[in-house]
Amino acid sequence: MKLKNILLILVISVLWLACEKKLSITDFEDDFGYYTPELKIEGLLKQNDPLNSIVRIIKSSSITDPTVFNGQDDNHDGEIDDYNEVLPLIQDTTATVVVTNLDTGEEFNFIYVADADSFLNRERLEDDRFEFEFNIVHYGGYKPESSDFHLDTLNNYQIRVDSEEFNQIIIGETTIYPAVNFIDTLYNFEEDVVYMNIDDNKEIFWKSNLNVTSYQVVYEEMTMDEENEWDSEFLFTHISYRDNDLTDIYNDYSVGRLLLWNFDDEMVLKITIQALSPDLGQYISSSLPMNDPQRSNLRDESGKPVMGYFGAASSKVLYVVIQE
Repeated sequence: MKLKNILLILVISVLWLACEKKLSITDFEDDFGYYTPELKIEGLLKQNDPLNSIVRIIKSSSITDPTVFNGQDDNHDGEIDDYNEVLPLIQDTTATVVVTNLDTGEEFNFIYVADADSFLNRERLEDDRFEFEFNIVHYGGYKPESSDFHLDTLNNYQIRVDSEEFNQIIIGETTIYPAVNFIDTLYNFEEDVVYMNIDDNKEIFWKSNLNVTSYQVVYEEMTMDEENEWDSEFLFTHISYRDNDLTDIYNDYSVGRLLLWNFDDEMVLKITIQALSPDLGQYISSSLPMNDPQRSNLRDESGKPVMGYFGAASSKVLYVVIQE
């Protein structure tokens, strides 16, 4: 009799464990339902392309907020609560943004633009974990109001954001550093083009201002279309850091290095090296909370840190031709 009871309990337990219940994220509202929204500011000054500098002011939101995540396909694109639906709902479009050159005193207003920039979103296909689908996501932000906006190298800049919605004034400072210079240790550079053999030790070196310690590296493949026009396709991107040993040798410069591998012959690569200001570099590389005073260089009127960053980047492009 006892054996029958034990077997019955085991069968019931297995059946109970095999049942699946579809849970809503709102079922966990007690765990994070009292979240207070905050401002997050992402300000990027582009030394090589100042008119495309951008400031994003985002209102953080709980995933249980039905005004943002409503579980509906609002734009009828087959996706529920995707980037295109959510981003417009969490952006502060009513703030006042002013960027000031602290060395010259020049002030520049930034105004909100609904289609300010975009990024490439990669999603894995459900039926193949090695195949991806790419789509472009557009988002809004604040851009320079005047075409006279310019950035002076080694000058210091301040951002001031007045948010009526949050009744806050946020301030941050950054410095514009020059772009990198490539070092022709292994190869001869013909302006912005370098030729490499497929069997070469394909390594690139560059030097930058000593205060710059991190770089954003973007890889694109260049191909010729049917009209004999060059076209680029994004491959991948990563963060690179200065080589401390080489920096000690050069003494007055930060030195970076890049090893190219797993590329085919007759391939043409477009490599963009972005020298990041220290405040932007530490924000990207740090694992600290986004409003930690060691990570964010933004402060409110009382001196408390605010989520995000205000930084600058200077770009240098190199085309690499890989040949047999």
